[in-house]
Amino acid sequence: MKYRCIKTMYLEKYDGDGFLMEGRYMTIPEGSIWELCEEVYNFIAGTDCVHLERVWKSKRAKSHPWIEITKEHLAVHFEPIEKVHFELIEQIGE
Repeated sequence: MKYRCIKTMYLEKYDGDGFLMEGRYMTIPEGSIWELCEEVYNFIAGTDCVHLERVWKSKRAKSHPWIEITKEHLAVHFEPIEKVHFELIEQIGE
């Protein structure tokens, strides 16, 4: 399932080996599109987290090719893409 970020968020950065880069953060911009990857093993997060891979990024900020966030953050900062399409269709009146 694909998700659209509806509220910009900031996450701690990790290097390619999975080590925390202390004091460094990445921006996940509003409008960026991500896909939930349930079959992928989480690299840095626990079982209460989800792995998302970027499908499309906003021009406002650089974002990383994948992130791992809690299910709570997913609910607050993202919405399923189907909901976005449904709302657009309602606005257009088709």
